[in-house]
Amino acid sequence: MEEYQERGNIENALHLPCPSCGNQLQYKADKKQISCGHCGYGEEVNSANDQVVETALEGDLKQAKHFVPEEVNKKVFDCQNCAAKFMVESDQMQITCGFCGSNNVNVDALEHQYIKPVGIIPFYVSKEMANEKFSRWIRQGAFHPNKLKKLSRVEGLHGMYIPFWTYDAKTESTWQGQAGHYTQNNVPMPNSRGGMRNQRIPNIRWQSRSGRLNHFFDDVLVVASGRIEQREVEKMPFKLKEVVNFDPRLIMGWESEVYQIELDEGYGIAEQLMDHRLRNMCSAQLGGDTQRNLHVSSKKYAKTYKHIVLPFWICSYTYQNKIYRFLINGQTGRVHGKKPLSWFKIALLILLIVLIFVGIWYLRHSGILRGKFNF
Repeated sequence: MEEYQERGNIENALHLPCPSCGNQLQYKADKKQISCGHCGYGEEVNSANDQVVETALEGDLKQAKHFVPEEVNKKVFDCQNCAAKFMVESDQMQITCGFCGSNNVNVDALEHQYIKPVGIIPFYVSKEMANEKFSRWIRQGAFHPNKLKKLSRVEGLHGMYIPFWTYDAKTESTWQGQAGHYTQNNVPMPNSRGGMRNQRIPNIRWQSRSGRLNHFFDDVLVVASGRIEQREVEKMPFKLKEVVNFDPRLIMGWESEVYQIELDEGYGIAEQLMDHRLRNMCSAQLGGDTQRNLHVSSKKYAKTYKHIVLPFWICSYTYQNKIYRFLINGQTGRVHGKKPLSWFKIALLILLIVLIFVGIWYLRHSGILRGKFNF
C-alpha cells in the first residue's frame, strides 16, 4: 500500500499542471520556486526536512526504499566517451555529456533500481548567474592565454544534481606517542683566543604520552559520482543544514547523475576521512613542538548513512584540442576548474628575471655599481 501511494505521488508530481494556465510546472533556480514559465505562477519550495533521516549502515539494504528513473519521467544515458551515467528528461532529443561534452551517448538498457535519495538542496544559482561567474573566472590570472578570455560564455552549461552519501559514526580511539619539546643547552666550546665560551646547542626533550578520544562524526560527505572527485568537492563545500526532503518536482527539467560509487565503497572513503581527522585530533592531544611514533587505534560503531543529491553547474570547454572542465556549486556559487597555462608568458617572465640578475651581476663586476654605491 505504501509503495502504491509513493508511486501515485510521483505520478502526480510528473503531471503537475499550472492551476492558472494548465502548463507544466518546473523548478526555476532564478525564482527559487516551482513555477510556470508561461504565466509566472509560482509555489514556494517546502523547507521541511523531517524525512532526511539516517539509516543503519549495517542493516539489510533490501529494505531500503528504491526508485526507478523511468517512474520520474527520466531516462538513463551512458556516455561512451567518459563512462558517465546520468538521467535526463525522457522527451529530451539532443543529449550531450556535461562531463566531457561528447555527443556519443546511448540509452542504458539495464534495469534501474537505485536507493532513493532522502534529501536535496535545490539550485540557488541560475544559468545566467553561472555564466556570469564563468565569465569572471575565465579572465582571472596573468599566466593564461589571452585568447582564453574571449570565452565570455560557454555552450553546453549543464545544471546537474550529483549523488552523495553522508555517513555518521561514533568513535572510540586510543593513542600513544612521543612529544618532543625544543630546548637549548649551554655547551663549553674553545674560542679563537685559546679560552672557552658557552655555546647554546639546540636539543629535543622527548616525553612519552598516551590517551583516549571519543568523537561523533556527523554527515561525513562522500561524492558518489563517477566523474567528480572527492578533492574537488572539498574545495567547494555545501551548507548541509539547508538539505530538505527529496521532492521529484525539484529535479524536473534538470539532469541528474546516477551514483557509481556504491554504499559500501563510499563508506570506505568516509572511513579514511574519519581516520585522518582522528589522527589529527589525537596529535593535538599529544602536543609538543614535534612528534614521533604516534600510533592511533580506533573503533567505530552506530554507523548510519543518508543518500542526498546536491546541485552543480558543469561544463567542459575545449582549448587547442584539449578538454578542460569547470564546476560551480549550485548552492553557494563557488567555482572550481582548470585553465590552460601560457608557457610563452611564463618563459618571458623567467627570461626577464634572468636578464635582471645578469644586469645586476654585470653592473657590479664592471665597477659601475661598486663606485656609485660602494659595494
